[in-house]
Amino acid sequence: MRKSVPVLWMSVAFGVELALAAAVLAVLGTGEKSVRVALDVTARWSFLLFWMAYAGGAIAALFGPALAPLARRGREFGVAFASAHLVHIGLVVWLWKILGRIPLQGGVLVFFLVAIVWTYLLAALSFGQLSEALGPRLWRLLMFLGLNYILLAFARDFVLGVIHSWDAHRYFWQLVNYAPFASMCIAAPLLRFVAAAQRRRPGGDYPPPNPIAAST
Repeated sequence: MRKSVPVLWMSVAFGVELALAAAVLAVLGTGEKSVRVALDVTARWSFLLFWMAYAGGAIAALFGPALAPLARRGREFGVAFASAHLVHIGLVVWLWKILGRIPLQGGVLVFFLVAIVWTYLLAALSFGQLSEALGPRLWRLLMFLGLNYILLAFARDFVLGVIHSWDAHRYFWQLVNYAPFASMCIAAPLLRFVAAAQRRRPGGDYPPPNPIAAST
């Protein structure tokens, strides 16, 4: 039964993201601007799933046992994020086809490709016994590097969106569109740092986070 749970989460997360993209394209059309709106919407749904995988355990540690299920569901949130994000990647490919060129260039493209590699590497390692074969030290290192790199990729997009929203030619809603997610990018590592500090205090009770690739 436990092994079937991630599959359900992955299916639901993928279905929601696919429905969001389809709704945007059905209302706005299938041109470049519409695809870019769909990219914005799907990126935010993916990010919410990733954020819960990244920070759920820390939130549970800091705000009490009522939120303990968040710590236990880190793996499900993580693989759900990886599944849902396939729709976002598909939209990027679609935009590439419309433009006749890759939407991102040079170092920016490589930066985001590395984030994609991390996403599906950690997701793949979350199934079976692969994480155990790596050993706990290497496994924790991979999780730390991968999760924070993915967070940095999201932060780059959202924080730059906030910066650009201050341009005189931009609208207030541009700020609203990006600021909450940029704030979450900043808050996530802070929450984990504070939770880790609490764990190290005498008598501290800290359930370890179960992020995107927690072993079964």
